[in-house]
Amino acid sequence: MNDLDVLNAELIEYKRKNAELELRVEELTDFVENASIPLHWVDENGVIIWANQAELDALGFLYEEYVGQPIGNFHADAAVIDDILTRLINNETLHNYPAKLKAKDESIRHVLISSNVLWKDGKFVHTRCFTKDVTDLKKEEQRKNDFVAMVSHELRTPLTTLTSIVQILKRRNNKEKDDFTIDALTRAELQAKKMAKMLNDFLSQAKYEEGKILLHKVKFNLAALITEVAADAQFMAREGVEFAIKCEEIYVYADRDKIGQVLTNLISNAIKYSPKGAVITIQCEEAQHKAVVSIIDLGMGINPEDQPRLFERFYRVINENLPVVQGFGIGLYLVSEILRYHHSEINVVSAEGKGSTFYFSLDVVSDCSTVN
Repeated sequence: MNDLDVLNAELIEYKRKNAELELRVEELTDFVENASIPLHWVDENGVIIWANQAELDALGFLYEEYVGQPIGNFHADAAVIDDILTRLINNETLHNYPAKLKAKDESIRHVLISSNVLWKDGKFVHTRCFTKDVTDLKKEEQRKNDFVAMVSHELRTPLTTLTSIVQILKRRNNKEKDDFTIDALTRAELQAKKMAKMLNDFLSQAKYEEGKILLHKVKFNLAALITEVAADAQFMAREGVEFAIKCEEIYVYADRDKIGQVLTNLISNAIKYSPKGAVITIQCEEAQHKAVVSIIDLGMGINPEDQPRLFERFYRVINENLPVVQGFGIGLYLVSEILRYHHSEINVVSAEGKGSTFYFSLDVVSDCSTVN
């Protein structure tokens, strides 16, 4: 075979490979264009440079109405799109990032965005964004939250009336010294308070998920609040457990009632899972301009598999060795949400058979300082 034949053979092979490559590109383009998953690309300036038909259909726009426009025009929350673009520019990959998009008919579509950036020679080429519409799921969740809030709210009035009646009967029987009746009424009052706490938890959960929670921050003595909450818990627990309070006098700037709710939930859980006569230790100390609060019990502990999910809504630990406990798995979720609103978080250290320590921190302010 002479040189010309070799050259012709190489040319034929090159054309064959090029045709195969073009076919694959065409197939890939067709797949992306006609994929059922909405997909769009955004350049480094935040302008949409391409979108497939599924993306256009999901929002109701024509190609020329959508492509070439700033992506921010189609987001219902400017802060969210700014955060998304900042993360992507910093080469972060997003997985199921929640966002709200504006459709052509002015409806709001709840979506989960998964995205990353295509880089070439260290330069930003474009994002690759997949969107999953979860609007129907959000509506169903909202209907459920509305129902829970409505039922919880309606039950509070008769429960408050029942509690008042029990308290009146207790006062009358205190004069007659009927120990059995007083004990029965005390137990009835205790159960009514437990039910009231459950209803308050349901109402709080609905408010947090709707983003309707407002913090009323004040400067207060954290040690005094801990002593107050522990005293209430001791009364409710009666002779079941004892408390060891080791707290410095520390002032913080936070929502006193909601931090009280955090403490009540954590102490209540410590009581539930501690053996009779156990000592629950509550500590607060200042460290690096933070007030660190710890609730330490010597109960049954939590296995490692359950610990990452403890603060999920409605999550309950399933353990045949644990006693049957009242509640719906909302308490620790609310603790987590309240602290998140305070730019803090709840942490746990636990070992089965050795007890658990739940702890969180708050910013410290001096006793004489004023807070705006």
